[in-house]
Amino acid sequence: MDDLITQPIVQYGFLGFSAVLLGVVIWLIKRLLIVLDANNKVIAANTEAIRDLMNMTSDLLKLNRSVHDKLISRPCIARLVASPAEPEET
Repeated sequence: MDDLITQPIVQYGFLGFSAVLLGVVIWLIKRLLIVLDANNKVIAANTEAIRDLMNMTSDLLKLNRSVHDKLISRPCIARLVASPAEPEET
């Protein structure tokens, strides 16, 4: 059995197979780098979209607070309709 493993034909077969496996690993790493680059581009686009949404939400919150303050500062229409206008005493 030891003679079979030490034969040059078997050793060259292992060398060729290891070279093929090394080539496959290098090819897979190149494909992985391409996918990671595309992934980074998607992450950058999503981050920009989230920042835009955050700015828009902030602006809408300010507008909502402004409308809230204006509504609170006005008299209640339901109270004005429910109680008839009383003459002012002088």
